[in-house]
Amino acid sequence: MFGNIFKFGWRNLRRNKRRTYLTLTAVAIGVMSIIFAKSYFRGIFNSVRDTVIKTQIGHIRIVHKEFLRLERIMPKEYLVTDLNRVKADISRIPDVELMNEQIRFNVMLNHEDANEPAIAFGINPAKVDKMMDLSSTIVNGKYLDESGSGLIIGKKLAEKLKVTVNDELLLVTTDINYSTYALPFNIVGIFETGFSSLDKHILYVPMQKAQEMLDCGDAAHEILVYLKEREKAGMVCEKIEKIFSKNNPGHSIAIIPWQKNDMIESIPSLMAIFDVIIGIIMFIVALVILNTMLMAVMERYHEIGIIKALGFKNSEVFSMILVEALYIGAIGSVIGGIFGGTLSAYLEKTGIDVMQLTGGFIEKIDIPIPYLDKVIYFDLTLTILVGSLIFGIFTALVAVLYPAIKSSRMQPVEAFRSELKV
Repeated sequence: MFGNIFKFGWRNLRRNKRRTYLTLTAVAIGVMSIIFAKSYFRGIFNSVRDTVIKTQIGHIRIVHKEFLRLERIMPKEYLVTDLNRVKADISRIPDVELMNEQIRFNVMLNHEDANEPAIAFGINPAKVDKMMDLSSTIVNGKYLDESGSGLIIGKKLAEKLKVTVNDELLLVTTDINYSTYALPFNIVGIFETGFSSLDKHILYVPMQKAQEMLDCGDAAHEILVYLKEREKAGMVCEKIEKIFSKNNPGHSIAIIPWQKNDMIESIPSLMAIFDVIIGIIMFIVALVILNTMLMAVMERYHEIGIIKALGFKNSEVFSMILVEALYIGAIGSVIGGIFGGTLSAYLEKTGIDVMQLTGGFIEKIDIPIPYLDKVIYFDLTLTILVGSLIFGIFTALVAVLYPAIKSSRMQPVEAFRSELKV
């Protein structure tokens, strides 16, 4: 009889095609939505992590402990000194692929009658471009020349100052001794990343010029170390610590692997928000499936009364409804998995342009560049796919438990009197 229940349940699906298509569609759309949302949010997580590593902290960040403590105000005097020797020692570690030193300081920009505060980054142009592809964001002029006296500036900052390529900017700041220092620069290029926080406030100058303005000699605020395999960050940190301890016992330099960086450790709080959103989506999906499956059973009370009158037992009616729900849940979930998985896999390669998707809304607000990339690439995993399929099947089965129990216990006469018809 158990085998007949499966046959009978399959035949029932074909008896009312409209009802079957409706319930299958509800399950499929629900599963597809979950796969899409989870892949998208996982892609955001990857983008946040990779962009933070690429632009801000490297796989290992070497920085003065006091600079780290006061980083928000960007103190100028706390530096990693003897830069060339330190870099030479670290470069001997086999796992190190690239090092990128940089200086950060507040400046006041002056052009004719216009004045504007900004943040200047002293960089090695070639190394920064290798990690950030900064040269691809140049919309006017050319990329920074390491040996020149030029600078590149964000497009919105240039618009505020009403300057363009070849105009001269006077940069005014204080050096590590808090003496005022001013130096003129020619604008060689204007960049546009699409993010207001970067384009409105940032400019880049060659490292040598930044060192000259701060009067800091062979030093930088931080060294970012990039590894061939980022999982080895902890082990390489130990080797770097030995180098500093050997040359300067009791040193005040912090050596931080990317896993223990504050910016990376703050990502779980971002993901917690995404988890809440995913939970809401799953709740809505469950309600839609529940409502559709509930109605699909309740509208069949007359049919259930007939089969009970023909001699079906309560357990057989209950099993038949569960089998139908299993078929609908499985088929709908597979359909949703195919469409959701295919779409997510496609967007995993092409990505979604956040700027275009939001109609330029993000450009109007300050979103820190380390936390969001312009193009989000989905990240579809087997866990997401299988988990979504199981959710669809499980929800379909749970949705029919109450009506299955109720209808299996109904007497044929009670079922015939039911007025619910769809």
